[in-house]
Amino acid sequence: MIWIRGDANKDIGMGHVMRCLTVAEVLRDRGEEVCFLLASEDAVPLLQKKGFSYMVIHSDYRQPEEELEQLEELLVAHTPALFLADGYFFTPAYYEVVGKHTKVACFEDMGQVDPKVDLLINYNIYADEALYPERHAKAYLCGAGYIPLREEFTRESAPDSMDIREKARKVLLTTGGADRYNLAGQILEYALEHPESSNLEYYVVSGAANHHLPVLQALESEHKNIHLCVAVEQMAELMKSCDVAITAGGSTMYELSAVGVPFVCFSFAENQQKLVDTYGENGWSAYAGNYLTREQTMIPEMIENIMTLVSDSGYRRRLSQTLRTLVDGKGAWRIAQALLNLCE
Repeated sequence: MIWIRGDANKDIGMGHVMRCLTVAEVLRDRGEEVCFLLASEDAVPLLQKKGFSYMVIHSDYRQPEEELEQLEELLVAHTPALFLADGYFFTPAYYEVVGKHTKVACFEDMGQVDPKVDLLINYNIYADEALYPERHAKAYLCGAGYIPLREEFTRESAPDSMDIREKARKVLLTTGGADRYNLAGQILEYALEHPESSNLEYYVVSGAANHHLPVLQALESEHKNIHLCVAVEQMAELMKSCDVAITAGGSTMYELSAVGVPFVCFSFAENQQKLVDTYGENGWSAYAGNYLTREQTMIPEMIENIMTLVSDSGYRRRLSQTLRTLVDGKGAWRIAQALLNLCE
């Protein structure tokens, strides 16, 4: 059995659990039993829907070392073959204790922590082993080949290349499952106030944990060109149906790349910054800035960039072709294979 330790809640969103689920589903398909360990019950409905077993530790996700005594008892009682952790609060001391009982792997996407684990995974498109000069981990998986996207985004099952329409109208808007700053609402309100962007169709992806969902529902009821998409099942198909996208930094950028949807990206957290900078600096997407430092100018620049994409089909076609070369969607399979090799 492989245990996966990750958390999801209104503060940190669903990203950690979602990327672990992509790996867990491949492991299950390969005949491996998987159990999730959670600090709280926020992700339980999703895990139940996906059919995965779980244990809730009832701890503070920001202070994982406080759960170690309870966790050690569980490790001794159940003896999992491997422990995969995904979160920004796990410490070298935490991994050291867990490592006394089983093999340990971790996701580390900031390039700042190099714990003594059996396998470290940094799937960011800019990542390589040079980020970890001290070489504390026994092995590393780095780079875009390990981006853990869902099966619908693999080359075999993803939609065919984008249909670049001469006249673009549909905009996908995704600002993170929790959207703590109500950025989706702010972007929509600005876009609706300006003639050049008010007539576009907006498909707004939101998580059920978004406290601003009533605001978005009110906008949808008032405007026929706003379509709220909650708990989307076929994200790749939704992405392909749109002409362009506005997205926060994170895994959604990789999903859009796999499908080939031209997009404008922005950031509102430290862990997003290097990724959006990399895309912007390489010309793979338009970059509207960091909300925390450019609150007043980010949204106007974002809409300006979207209108540039909408009006230029040649530009969209070039971006789409480039994006599809960046991500092949097979990272979850490669990670799962490496984890199974560790178990053996």
